[in-house]
Amino acid sequence: MSAEITFGWPTAQLTRDPRLAYNTMSKTYARMAFDSLLDVDETTGELVPWLATSRRQIDPLTVEFVIRAGVQFSDGTALSGADVRQSFLDILGLQHVQPLPAAVAALAGLKDIRATAATVTFHFERHNAAFLRSLAGVGLAVSKAAGDTRVGTGRWRPALGSGVPATLTDGSHQVVFVQAEHPDTDVYAGDAAAEYRMAEHDNAGITYGLCPNTSRGPLTDPRIRRALSLLIDHTRLQPILAQAGYTSATSVLAPTTRYHRDLSTELTYDPVRAHRLLDAAGAGPGLTFEVLFNSTFSPIDTELLTAVADQWSRHGIRLRLADVGFAELRSRQQSGDYDFRFFYYTGEDPDVLRYQFAVSQRNMNRRLQSDDLDDLLDAQLHCADTDARRTLVDTIQELIIERGLWYPIGNVRTVAGYRPGAVAARLDTEGLVRLEPVQTTRKVYVP
Repeated sequence: MSAEITFGWPTAQLTRDPRLAYNTMSKTYARMAFDSLLDVDETTGELVPWLATSRRQIDPLTVEFVIRAGVQFSDGTALSGADVRQSFLDILGLQHVQPLPAAVAALAGLKDIRATAATVTFHFERHNAAFLRSLAGVGLAVSKAAGDTRVGTGRWRPALGSGVPATLTDGSHQVVFVQAEHPDTDVYAGDAAAEYRMAEHDNAGITYGLCPNTSRGPLTDPRIRRALSLLIDHTRLQPILAQAGYTSATSVLAPTTRYHRDLSTELTYDPVRAHRLLDAAGAGPGLTFEVLFNSTFSPIDTELLTAVADQWSRHGIRLRLADVGFAELRSRQQSGDYDFRFFYYTGEDPDVLRYQFAVSQRNMNRRLQSDDLDDLLDAQLHCADTDARRTLVDTIQELIIERGLWYPIGNVRTVAGYRPGAVAARLDTEGLVRLEPVQTTRKVYVP
């Protein structure tokens, strides 16, 4: 019998396809089963080999990777350059899926993929500044179609006939993903009791914040959007953020993200300016909005949003909280049936801004047409000069704040507890658990 490790999550939401993995649970599952061409050294932040043993920049738009020999998919077939090529073609085949997968967005500008038995070469028609970093992420992990599922080259593979849908095995151990509202498992995605050790990581990417729907009612007016952001007193939210180890956000991007710009001055509570903007927009008392969210993403969601609602209510503005299930969340997000969304998004490269805000991408603001912001979002991706790209990203962050397209609230800190007698665990640069079993026996999980 395989030794068993239980991995507890506050939600049962799971997508097993790495190309479509969006939430942390799905990404963690996929990271265990699917390897990437590159990895990131968690100490130095440098890219290091994984399935690719080396890379060569043939010209400014072409890069070749040598594929590691002796690697097999979980179905026993050997990994080849052709398999890697097909994996990326399969990702490109999802370009019409909605919402747009991050993996597709990461391949912007890709013109051609060539392969030999031992190499794969990517040729771009335009520079993609985020490509190499993106290769280390779960979304671009190498996978192969196997019937109605996909297989990877990772140590862990789906355990057939386990009786529990979300189970992985390495032959000697099983990892069973279970829904648990409190830690009573070998690994738990969240704060845990004293007998657990904690792995912690300050997330890079887009801060936890409010995202207004700019196509909806009063939120079509940038003066109203900006005014609402100025009516948030961040100092009063800090005690709530601290409960989860979060800190106050100072920009659209978290401090651990490349090219983060501190815009805390622009985020200072300023009711005088806010009411001046509201008056100019002809917005009298009685504005009412709804924020759409799912409270299982963070233990302090509801408390934070309640605090923001209380602050706004002092100025005659009502914010209703709509804590909904995943099915309704997805449906309403896709249809644009929301005033505000409350979320964060993890990613090391500032191109996460393009993915979430560009009209041609996820367009979470529901902007009706492209403008100069979209031009800048595209320009930063295609900019090969580091200093020039930083300047572009600085400007993008400032414009998003000035136009009331994002209300930064907190910098997310991911934590995971683990029993040291069962596993050793750490969090990688995506905030995903990577574990190593140390126990030999464990009772079988009974669903």
